[in-house]
Amino acid sequence: MATRHDAYGPVIAMRPGAGEPAVTLERVKFAARGDTEGSIDEETLRDLLFEHPQALPIAQIDTSYDGLLPVCRELSTPAGFVDALYVNRLGNLTLAEFKLWRNPQARREVIGQILDYAKDLASWDYEDLQREVSRALKRPGNVLWELVANADSTVGEAAFVDNVTRHLRRGEFLMLIVGDGIREGAANIVEFVQRHSGLQFNLALVEAAIWRDGADRLIVQPRVLARTEIVRRHVAGPTSVAASQGEADDDPLSTQEEENLRFWSAVLGGFSFSDATVEAPKPRHDSRIDVLDAGAKGLWFSAYLQRRDAEMGCYLARYNNTPPAQRMFDEIEGSIGEMRCEFGDDLTSWRNPKGNPRIGFRHGARFLKGGDDFDSAVEWMRERLDRLVSTLRPRLRKMSQDLS
Repeated sequence: MATRHDAYGPVIAMRPGAGEPAVTLERVKFAARGDTEGSIDEETLRDLLFEHPQALPIAQIDTSYDGLLPVCRELSTPAGFVDALYVNRLGNLTLAEFKLWRNPQARREVIGQILDYAKDLASWDYEDLQREVSRALKRPGNVLWELVANADSTVGEAAFVDNVTRHLRRGEFLMLIVGDGIREGAANIVEFVQRHSGLQFNLALVEAAIWRDGADRLIVQPRVLARTEIVRRHVAGPTSVAASQGEADDDPLSTQEEENLRFWSAVLGGFSFSDATVEAPKPRHDSRIDVLDAGAKGLWFSAYLQRRDAEMGCYLARYNNTPPAQRMFDEIEGSIGEMRCEFGDDLTSWRNPKGNPRIGFRHGARFLKGGDDFDSAVEWMRERLDRLVSTLRPRLRKMSQDLS
């Protein structure tokens, strides 16, 4: 968990060289509607930061959610109405609740609301989200994508829908609680949510301090008070132990490990499978990455770099002690000739040095020995890995169902 404890100083307005006295701006108070003249209530704060999302300190929380586009206010879920929904061109969703934190009842309620909203969204598919967005905006069609496409015409509809679908399925959202000095117990609240929610969303508490100048303009100074740590676990392989990015490795990376990480980062940056039900692996500093969900037990996909022969590739592999997996693998291997019409002429099978069978693609990788084909190698790997996994996995899933 990351917390910050620095307090705001006064905001001073001055015009250098003008000979005018400096002016201390007035801090705008937060209050329930109608309580205090000149104050701001929850709804006004929501509208202000919905219309001006750049005022939210997203880059300080998680850069993958940066570039917010406001979608709708009052998004309906089974648990209630989310104050504001945002999205970015990558399909990352941000939900915000705006609260007067001085109210003890609000402190208790907002935590339950956040958890309930996250659980509801994690059970939705894209059509559920689109239906509620259209209802909130009173607009038909794929409104969510249209909002993004209007802001960035390079975003493709299919890729965007796939990304949003994937984030919903994984329960990956950024949840913001924005309010008026959320200091008391902020760290404890975030820690409680991180320990007990069982969900994958990120949570941040944001204090929005607002000042008013002599021209009645508002100056917003947001501050991140606390946020959940972003911890993603990767499985390195069928026989390895899960590793966490949250656990720091004190040993510096070797030159080869740095090259591995650079390559996998280039391959997997912004990458998604055509089969949107498959989660893309995360970049690693190992020479191999794995996609463990092959659609059938006892099978998995891997991609690798091999320096001895300056080779790279991706393949389907199987466990040796799982008869159903062995039968499916043998059937696939026996039909490689026919499958080349769909997969390409370079689909092949081979045995690794230990004699374990592989089905997939192999290619030279001169950059592993100082060559200049890094960019073309990245493109080759992205295309072949997607082709292998997205085309073969549905077939394996059906074969597994037929055997059960």
